[in-house]
Amino acid sequence: MQINESHLDQIEHILAQSMNGIHLLFENHTIAEILKKPTEDQELFAVPNMDRIQDLFSQLVSQESFEEKVDFLKNLDQEGYELILRTYFHIVENSLFASTDVRH
Repeated sequence: MQINESHLDQIEHILAQSMNGIHLLFENHTIAEILKKPTEDQELFAVPNMDRIQDLFSQLVSQESFEEKVDFLKNLDQEGYELILRTYFHIVENSLFASTDVRH
């Protein structure tokens, strides 16, 4: 799947907003509900999930507008939505860690 440069720019902007605590793609109550469940027992990034995660993210990024991205997310099944939300926040978290030398 070919990804348009402007689509990547949109995702970078959305990720930058999330790094500042503004989560444009997801509802706060949904984020809290999903992320309150620990993932230690789930193999989120196990090989079987990786193809689906890659496919879902490619589809998300390829949506033309912000509104289409939100609609895409709203139309996912529960498992797909949770996979993409957890992956998204994993990316945000790792981006935050990479952007600072300060560690607690």
